[in-house]
Amino acid sequence: MSKFISKKTTKLLSLAIIAVMLCGALSFGVSAANPIIIDFSKYDYVEDILGSATGGQGEFEIKADGARIILFAECIDGYDPADDPDGTGTKGDLYATINDFEDLQVDASVYQWLKMSVKNESAAPHFEFHFSAPSRGYHVETSVTLDINPNSDYTSYIFNVPEMSKKYYPKRAADVDDPDNWPDHWQGVLNGFRLDFMYYEESGGRAKTDDKIYIEYIGFFDSEQAAKDFVFAPAKTAVPAAEEAPPPAAETPAAGADDNAGDNDNPDTPDAANEDPGDANNNNNNNNTQDDSDGANTTMIIIIAVAAVAVIAIVVIVIMKGKGKK
Repeated sequence: MSKFISKKTTKLLSLAIIAVMLCGALSFGVSAANPIIIDFSKYDYVEDILGSATGGQGEFEIKADGARIILFAECIDGYDPADDPDGTGTKGDLYATINDFEDLQVDASVYQWLKMSVKNESAAPHFEFHFSAPSRGYHVETSVTLDINPNSDYTSYIFNVPEMSKKYYPKRAADVDDPDNWPDHWQGVLNGFRLDFMYYEESGGRAKTDDKIYIEYIGFFDSEQAAKDFVFAPAKTAVPAAEEAPPPAAETPAAGADDNAGDNDNPDTPDAANEDPGDANNNNNNNNTQDDSDGANTTMIIIIAVAAVAVIAIVVIVIMKGKGKK
């Protein structure tokens, strides 16, 4: 067959093959990084996920909320302006550090986006967290204030960490070297992550007594689209009380009776417009990470397939022309 193919055709064919190889290489280059998910349903006790640096005026617990198993925080000694007219106290400041966060290997240069599912039983308009990076430990310069909905059901929040950090910088100008120069410390592999839960204002956040907040998961993503596409699949869900005790074995449902009462494992109905549908319906994922790169990979596979078909078509055409010339 080679005698029908000219040097020019051989060169063209070689270029086409190189193009297909480049498409394959690019497909690996643009593949999305696996998200890193902190799934609070994986833990039975709060000490398993929160370190010793828990305190302020907060109490913390891993508990069931409907079918969800979440991290719960409550303010037990909140800010009262009558007791602190100058606004210099720290009542209502509750915080907790995630255990062994460095083991997750969150590379800040890759994971620029966060997604959280939060239920806020308070009037607090913000959620605050701190991170510890190689360039800076826990400090006002490594804190992020996130806007959340007061008195709201489970809602998913997606945000770019550096941009959100910049939005409220500085909150305490006296604590930074140059209040006019925003320092981007969301760099390198992070070695610490601290939740400061409810935030009203300085100093200390000023949460109120009996304010409550529930966190279902925290996810780190390499793009906004990956965060939007992610559907949370908890490691486990809570069993509603109605399902804990099965009916006696000797009892037989009457003809036509509905024996499926209570079969819905997720009685919670999301109220927020940006709530992830089905967040608590799938408990098949027991991993700390979940691969959300399927969409990007599928697109690249299609591109490679189209390129391969084009190459085959070129080869066939060249062969047919060669036969015709002969």
